[in-house]
This record gives sequence, structure tokens and C-alpha cells, in this order.
Amino acid sequence: MAFDANDLSPHEHFVVDRTNAGEIADFSQMGGPGGAKPAVRAGFLRKLLLRLDPSWTIRTPGVRIKGARIEGVLDLTDCSGEGLPALALTECEIPDLVDLSHARLARVSFDGSRMSRLVAIETEIAGELNLCNVAPFDTPGRDTLTAKLRGVRVDGDVLARDAKFARAADSDDDALMLQGAEIKGNLLLDGSFDALGCIWLMSANIEGGFACEGATILNRSEDTSGQAINADGARFGSVLLRKVKIEGEVRFCGARIARDLDVSEGASFRNELGVALMLSNAEIGGQVFGDTVKIAGMLWLQGASIARNLDLRGAELAHRTTLSGNAYGRAIDATSVSVGGGAMLQGANVKGEVFLADARIAGYLAFGGGRYINPGHWAIRAPNARVGSNLTFTLPENGFAPHGQKTVIEGGCKLDRTRIGGRLAWSALELRGPGPDGAKGAVFSIADVAIDGAIEARALTTQQDTFIDAVGASCAALDDDVKSGWGAETARLGLDGFAYGRIDSDGEKWRARLNWLKRSRRNGEKFSPQPFTHAANTYARMGRREDARRIQLAQHDLHTLSGSAGPFTWALSSLFGVTAGYGLAPIRVVRALALFLALGVFGVLSMNAQGALVTPQGRACNGAVEPTLYALDVALPVIDLGQESRCAPGRTARAELSQGMAVSDTSDWRWFEGVALWRWAHALYAMLGAILTGLAIVTFSGIMKPKDE
Repeated sequence: MAFDANDLSPHEHFVVDRTNAGEIADFSQMGGPGGAKPAVRAGFLRKLLLRLDPSWTIRTPGVRIKGARIEGVLDLTDCSGEGLPALALTECEIPDLVDLSHARLARVSFDGSRMSRLVAIETEIAGELNLCNVAPFDTPGRDTLTAKLRGVRVDGDVLARDAKFARAADSDDDALMLQGAEIKGNLLLDGSFDALGCIWLMSANIEGGFACEGATILNRSEDTSGQAINADGARFGSVLLRKVKIEGEVRFCGARIARDLDVSEGASFRNELGVALMLSNAEIGGQVFGDTVKIAGMLWLQGASIARNLDLRGAELAHRTTLSGNAYGRAIDATSVSVGGGAMLQGANVKGEVFLADARIAGYLAFGGGRYINPGHWAIRAPNARVGSNLTFTLPENGFAPHGQKTVIEGGCKLDRTRIGGRLAWSALELRGPGPDGAKGAVFSIADVAIDGAIEARALTTQQDTFIDAVGASCAALDDDVKSGWGAETARLGLDGFAYGRIDSDGEKWRARLNWLKRSRRNGEKFSPQPFTHAANTYARMGRREDARRIQLAQHDLHTLSGSAGPFTWALSSLFGVTAGYGLAPIRVVRALALFLALGVFGVLSMNAQGALVTPQGRACNGAVEPTLYALDVALPVIDLGQESRCAPGRTARAELSQGMAVSDTSDWRWFEGVALWRWAHALYAMLGAILTGLAIVTFSGIMKPKDE
């Protein structure tokens, strides 16, 4: 439609005059009946912006209109050339489409306007794009506002503070579409920003910050596929999502954030049964602040790289697998996450699994004061993780424990094959069942964990069926309260292959350590001597050789009682234990030798009294031998004391010995004949003496004692 000066309405003349003067055409005080705003035709604005009438001068501030109604479609498509002046339509009513696609403008503002649809595909704006306080144009049955800004280029900020967007059900356009946008300033969707639909930021490049503080974005669907923010592959200076309320999936897959990602101060993300916050393969140059964040759904951190800290202190996360009931899935999936600082989950309340498989955390990993609830399943799993400093389940030094002065794990905690560069510590920790894989009690597994520092174990509360598995684990030292640091005495320990360099526990008592070691053999498992041997060797290295001997003696006693090597070996081992304490108790072998010698002397005297000890000439031995020396001569096979050659078992004429029972009528052999019995006793005494002598040599040589390493 062509325009000339005579075609203009008084309101449009007013716009021309104010623009020529470099001032705002303010209609806010010129409302018609019922508050109707003065009308300005979109076609007039197009001609004005294109400077088609040489008499219409546009000064540097550009075209600025306030409080008008823009009638018709404002189409500035492909109006580039030398570029259009700034356009500011503030507090206006714009019921029809505004299309700025492929245009070039100095600056654009729709601050406070009520609109229905904005399209600015690949538009170039030299200044800022102001969408603050925009809201849907109130049309009966239709209150939607969408902004399609794909590929827009803005040299300043994109501002949408307190704006309200809503997608149309019958349109392919979403609430705010900024795919591939290039913004040299900030993208601010904060204040009371409200969007019903998705904010699209795929592959966008925002050099400043992306801020949604206090915003509300709703786009949740029953099948969990609804997306509230999609920033996959985008680039940001920083991201601020504090105090937001977002329903639907928030995606930053492969995004690059130069500084911090802040989702703290009670930010709420909800996408139950699905992923609520997706940070897969994201690269974050600063920290992730998530303290006190609330997430209903999964937090996905697979492959993410965080240059500094991951801070989830006081966070609340719950990932239900059903909307009703208490079945939970994976609440945090941080497989292969890389954290340059510490990972802090102190005081967190997590319902579901915290999964940190193959995680790489340069600093410390802390769970103290939190609640990790996943009954019947693993609540925490970090297999093959690497933690550069400490891994702790202790309360923070500042006492922050919003769920009570303890850490609670309900289900299981599995840290198998994790490498810890500092210490592993727990205190005021409670383990609750049921555990994973049908276990009645909780499971706490540190199997094959390598700890460069100490294990500090104190104040652990457990149920009867709890299992603490330290099989194959190793640490530099044990600094534990052996009575309270490993749960109730009924809790079973897996200690086979568990190695520690020293024991630093205050007031360490060998009896308490022995009771701790005995807990490794429950429910009929095959006895393993390794935990006892290692404890004994550790005591020996510490110079506590007597305690080492006692531990090793108890080990042999338990091994013998187990009867695990068969009846013959059990008999020999029992004899070794009773007589010589398995080569560890010289006092036992001394007592055994004294008793054995006394038994021999008694036997010599008894034989002589019965006439069963005779000289080679067949006479009663009587004073021909010394009873004590004779007993020693029989018992010591390697020393000849000249006693056995003088007398031997036999029968004198007056001997009072049993005649026994004849084997048969034709044989001279008899059962239980007196001389034969004494000869058997003589031989048995000699064999036992040889064995006891060997045991004494082994014992007094000290070869069985634990050695210093």
C-alpha cells in the first residue's frame, strides 16, 4: 500500500513529528473510549523505517512509539541494505505478526508490549533486543505469544525480564526459539519470566551470561519427552538458573559454559520418571553450584567435564520409577564425569541411586550429613572411580546436616575398585537395609579399593544383617575405633585380602582387634587365615611382637577348629596347637615336655613294679636304670643316655602281668598280653617323644613367629 503525506492519520503525523525531533511518540495519555489505544498502521511504520519519504527524517534514537496499537502485519523481511534505524514499540498492542527476518536494525525493543507472534530469523541487530515485560495479546480464546528468532545476530543483550511467552497448540512455533543465535551480550530471561513451552537454544552462541533467575518454564509431558530448555551444543559465558521453577527436561548436552553453571538457591526441576537436568558431555569452565536445588527426575552428568567444584550440598533429588510407591531409579548418573575440584554432596537428600562409575574427581568426594535412600538397591555406586583427595561420610566442619546429625544410607554403598588419593573416613554413619540383590541388611562395599591414606572408621550404626565388604582393599593405615567404627558385632565383615600398612588407632587392644578379625568368618564361610596373618605382621612391624604372637596363635586355633583340611591334618594341627601353640608359645611346649617326661617316669616305675622291665639277663631291672633318664632316653631319639641298653620291656618270673587271650588254638600269639602292651606303650612313647622333640625345636627356633617387614 502506497503512502503520501495526505494519507497519514493524525496519530501517524504525531509519530512523524516526534521522530523528526528525535523524541518518543508517546500515546500513553491519549487513550480512546474504553481505554482503546490510538492506532498506527504497520504499513506506515514500514515506510517510515525504510525512509521512503524524503521529508520524514529519522534521527539517531530511531522510531520510538509508546502506548499505541499497531494494526496489520509489520513485515520488514529482507530489509537490510544499509540497515534500518532502531525500532522501539513499548507498551503497545501488536495483535498481528511482526516479521523482521533477514533484516538489519540498529536496535529493537518491544518492552511492555502485548503481542501474538514475533519472527526474526537470521535478523541482525547492532544493539540490544528488548523483550522485557512482553505478554500475549488478549484475544478471546487465544492468549499465545511465540518468538521465532532462529539464527538471530545481536551485538548487545537479549532482554526478556518479566516476559510471558506461551506456545500455540495449533502451531509449530514454540515459546522462544533461539537455535543458532549469536548474542555478544547476555540472554536474560529472569525476574518473573514465564514460558509455557520450550526455550530453544540449540547451537546458540551467547558470549555473555544466560540468566533465568526466578523464571517459570513449563513444558512437561506424561511420556517425559517434553523439553523446557534445549541448549544442546550451545556456547555460554555463564548460566544462571537460580530460583527457577522448570517442568520438563532441561538439556545442555555437549554445551560449553566458559564460567559457572548455577542452579542453586532452591531452583526446582521436575520431570518425574525421566531426565530433569541433562548435562551429558557438557564442558563447564568454572563450578556447578547446585546447593539446595530440587530435582524430581534424573540429573544426568555422563561424560561432563567440570573444571572446578561440583556443589550439590543440601540438594534434594528423587527419581521415581512409578508415580505411586517408593520404587526409585538412578537419581544422579555421573558416569565418567570429570571434576577438577571437589564433589560435594553433604546434606543432600537423594532418593534413588547416585552412580559415579569411572568418575574422575581431582579433589575430594563428600557425602556427610546426607540421606541416600534406595531400599533393596544400591544407593551409592562408584566403581572404578578416581578421587584425588579424601572420600568422606563425615559431618561437615560447619555442622551442616539438615536431616539430623548423621549420614544415612538405606540400601547399599559400593565403591569397588575406587582409587582414593587421600583418606576414606566415616563417622556418625547409619546403614539401613534391605540391601541390594536380596540382602536382608545393608551392604557397604569397599572391595579392592586402593586408599593412599588411612581408613578412619568411627561411630557406624548398622543392623544385624549388615555386610561390610573390604575384600582386597588396601590402605596406608587403619585409624579406627575397632568397637564402634565397624558397626554392631553381629554385622559381618569381609576382610580376606584387606591390607593396611599400620594401625594408628588410639588405645589399640589386641583382644578387640581379634574380635574384629573373627567377624570375617560368619554364615559358614571357609576360614581364611589372611586377615589374621596380616594383622599379626602389622603388629610385628609396629614392634608389638607379643600382640602379633597372640593374633597368630588365635588364627591357628580357629583354623584348627574349622577342620577345613581333613581329619588327619586336623589331628596333627590340634596336637601342634595343644603342645606348642603352633610354634608360637614356648611356654606351652615346656609344659608339654614336663608333662610328657612325668608320664614317662610314671610308666617306668609302673613297668618295674609289675615286673615288666627286665635286664638282658631276664632279672628285674630295679636299680639298674634311673627312671627319669630312662624316660628321656626313650623320648629323645637323637641322644643315647645308655639307659635303654640296660633294661627293656619283658617278663620276670614273678611278674604280675595279664596273660591275655589266645588268638587261636594253634598259635602262641595272644590278644592284650601284658608284655606286648608295655612294648607298644614303649614304642608309642618313643614316637611321641620324637614328634614332641621336633615341635620343641620348631618352637624355640622362632621360625613360626611373625616377621618384621
